[in-house]
Amino acid sequence: MEPYFENYPVRGPALPHLEPVMAGRQQCPPDYRYGPVMRQYYIAEYLFSGRGIYTVNGRPYPVREGETFIIRPYEVHLLSADREEPWEYAWFGFETDLPLPRLFTEQYVFSLPGCGEIFSRLQKGIGKTELAGLIYRFFAEGYALESREEKKPGDAIDRALEIIGKEYATVTVEELAARLFFNRSYFGTLFKKRMGKTPKEYIDDLRLSTAARLMGEFGYTATQAGAAVGYADCMTFSKMYKRHFGVSPRASLDGEKRKGKTIILK
Repeated sequence: MEPYFENYPVRGPALPHLEPVMAGRQQCPPDYRYGPVMRQYYIAEYLFSGRGIYTVNGRPYPVREGETFIIRPYEVHLLSADREEPWEYAWFGFETDLPLPRLFTEQYVFSLPGCGEIFSRLQKGIGKTELAGLIYRFFAEGYALESREEKKPGDAIDRALEIIGKEYATVTVEELAARLFFNRSYFGTLFKKRMGKTPKEYIDDLRLSTAARLMGEFGYTATQAGAAVGYADCMTFSKMYKRHFGVSPRASLDGEKRKGKTIILK
């Protein structure tokens, strides 16, 4: 598809609580970059096709077809289209004093079922009232997902365990709670009730047990094992390991050499 840029002026009387600011649609050329820049209002953008990187406050977030990303006020961001599959997206900007769904304040990139239909309605000549209606529908999608997740805490913990199993080396408790649309404190309470330990304790146990296996069964050094499970600092890894197993990684390795077997894992 040939690159294009469409900016839709938003005109109409001022509205209470929600003020649409701007809207538009664009097919970006390969390697297109916009920013770094900062806005004074929210912008939500939906990808109809392609992919790219949304970088906010120096951290990159990959975005692909069917996903939405949100730009928050006063945060420095950069948009970078993919070279092979440059993105096509639509957007709207708004100011509001209404409470937003947690999804919009705790995550930068997400998927919502109704966003494709909502953003496809953006077009030249759209009125402020009509745009406000679409933005309210966007809010409603976020609240609906939040409500569904909160009604199924058991399913959320199952999903948390699945994520931890795949991403234990990098995931944090804050990111985990946000991805499941939970307040961190509430998420921690639900997790401990189900698993008998906090999310951090569970992640640390998995990291350290995996590191022990890497050393005992695959010949990793302590430095290699620590890095593989997410501890970039060898001293931190050694301290956590000794606290968990009662011996240092080096002592554990020496013991295995003498006994010819791995340590007993908790």
